[in-house]
Amino acid sequence: MEFLLNIDTAIFHFINRGLSNPIFDFMMPLFHHEKYFIPLLITFWILAILYDKPNRWKLICIIPITILFVDQTGLFIKKIILRPRPWACLDSIIIHHLVNPSGTNLSFPSNHAANSAALATIFSLIYYNKRFIFWFLAITVMFSRIYIGVHYPIDVIFGGIIGIFYGLLFIKGWKYLNKKYLK
Repeated sequence: MEFLLNIDTAIFHFINRGLSNPIFDFMMPLFHHEKYFIPLLITFWILAILYDKPNRWKLICIIPITILFVDQTGLFIKKIILRPRPWACLDSIIIHHLVNPSGTNLSFPSNHAANSAALATIFSLIYYNKRFIFWFLAITVMFSRIYIGVHYPIDVIFGGIIGIFYGLLFIKGWKYLNKKYLK
């Protein structure tokens, strides 16, 4: 286990310090602050609901339920694992920390990564031809969590797994219910 944690920390330092540059220093914190990316997501979701009649009810139902389950699962796991964030346990001199510490110091898993992966999964399955855009955005959010110094790579990977799991679960659940009860 210690070997995996050492690899996790080494990858964290490579991304956080080794890839540091002025462009990422400006861009990556934008994916941290809800005031920048939540309005974009809500706008896209509302436009999809308004203009995509065949998928309207699917989007209205699945997106909020998925985010609720993803967030609650992430919070539940954080309270069990109790892994501190990198800036709370590593030497702050060697961390390139680009945002102010906020919230609890619990790092595992990354809820930003989980929600991004869940949304990318759902939107990719509904709008397959745009899947590369959704996954590019999700991976950018995941990468930003490590780059700005608030999560380790393992936090992000497991957050992504949680998000993909719930995204697939609710899309498949919708298909099952739709086939069984609505048609």
